[in-house]
Amino acid sequence: MKPTQKIIFNTAVLYMKIVICMAISICTVPIVLHSLGESDYGLFNLIAGIISMLAFINGAMTVSTQRYLSVTIGEKDKNKLLQVYNISILLHIIIGLIIVLLIEGSIPILFKYFLNINSGQEDVAHLLFHFLVISMFFSVVTVPFDAVLNSYENMLFFSISGIIEYLLKLAVALSLTLFSSARLEIYGISITLITILVLIIKYVYCRNKYKDLHISPRSCRNKKLFIEMFGFAGWNTLSSLAMVSRNQGIAIILNHFHGTVINAAYGIANQVNAALGYFSSTIQKSINPQLMESEGLHAQERLQNLTFALTKYSVLILGAMSLPVIIELPFITGIWIGNVPQYTIEFTRIIIILSLITQSSSGLMSAVQSSGRVKWYTTSVSIMLLITLPLSYFALKYFLIPTYALLIACVIEIAVFFVRLMFANKLQSIPVWEYISKAILPNLAIFISIGACLYAITTIMETSFIRLIIVTSLDISLYCILAYHLAMNKGEKEYICNVAKKIKKKIKK
Repeated sequence: MKPTQKIIFNTAVLYMKIVICMAISICTVPIVLHSLGESDYGLFNLIAGIISMLAFINGAMTVSTQRYLSVTIGEKDKNKLLQVYNISILLHIIIGLIIVLLIEGSIPILFKYFLNINSGQEDVAHLLFHFLVISMFFSVVTVPFDAVLNSYENMLFFSISGIIEYLLKLAVALSLTLFSSARLEIYGISITLITILVLIIKYVYCRNKYKDLHISPRSCRNKKLFIEMFGFAGWNTLSSLAMVSRNQGIAIILNHFHGTVINAAYGIANQVNAALGYFSSTIQKSINPQLMESEGLHAQERLQNLTFALTKYSVLILGAMSLPVIIELPFITGIWIGNVPQYTIEFTRIIIILSLITQSSSGLMSAVQSSGRVKWYTTSVSIMLLITLPLSYFALKYFLIPTYALLIACVIEIAVFFVRLMFANKLQSIPVWEYISKAILPNLAIFISIGACLYAITTIMETSFIRLIIVTSLDISLYCILAYHLAMNKGEKEYICNVAKKIKKKIKK
């Protein structure tokens, strides 16, 4: 299969996964919310968020492992590939254990000085912490197998395993109604068991599918490669830590000033954003392996083209999916959840905008990471992202308006975009103005113009399911038309036309 065809196939497979998983998630969230109640649901999101704050290594190690696997695949060095695979597994086990110790050691401090837990929930919160720590460890150990699937562009099994995980979580949500008490504890145990099962499934599949990749303790003896991978992962970890610290630090600040109920709103907003983010992350999963492989092949022009494409289509897709949600959010959440926690609408809209700003750097992040020279890049970005927390704290302390924290995050993320662009230009010769003019400005023009059209509809039609259908249909239609004329280059337009002609011929036959 040709590279372009492989990207399209993997994208289609991942989109099918997204639609299925999103449908399952839409069913799961209100069931869990109603079964646990706002306070318990907020408590679960708070604790899960704090643990993910310390399990930031997942994202960093996924990028690190995939980077080395993909580059080595490009170099066609089987011996080094086996070494990268085994060293990555060893690294994840070590780091997973370190994170477990850090989290368990931090529990007394968190409960005494930082968390605002309702009276009578302290014991449940402690127990939930322990369950989710175990879940986090196995989630960290799963990362090398995800990286293998991504590096070999095996999105079919990646999607199947993801759907299985979501179905299991839905089954757990439905089973909560069978219990009259201890629902939060049961939910925590179940999530942990699901994580362990998913790890086993992925390990068994990778062991049988990729015969060249097997557990070999001897392959871990390459100290130079071990130190190199550990160092690269360490700097990526700093960036991931800053990103997660910002997101979950905001959750802790909100909890400090407003209690656990507002964490329910923040949790719902993040889940909506995560569901939408699946659409843009699909493009990243499809393009990233080839972008990283281009570094191993020393194909600089191809790397730049993939960098532009990654950003352009990530933002296009996220924008197309998010605009109807932003416009019709009160109606959607009213049907979906019913009794919507306060600030859910405001949080969700701002977090989606924040995500769009971040996606504008998606190609830049991958390009810089593919170079392997990330020390000063991650240091600069991390410092800027962490500035969000003290500014948010003082904003809430003096104004007590929760949305200020997220608005501050948006402003700082814009500044971070330009820092990433500067480093991409320096490390991978990504042309600054060409990137802005080809990947950013067309997307911005499309988003604003379509957003204005959709908002105009809301001023002349009453809130209803029919209006939601009209807004969504118009959004998708306009995005397809404007993306073709404003965002796509000549080669992309020709490819679309050729595909359309082939489809017409098959239909006529």
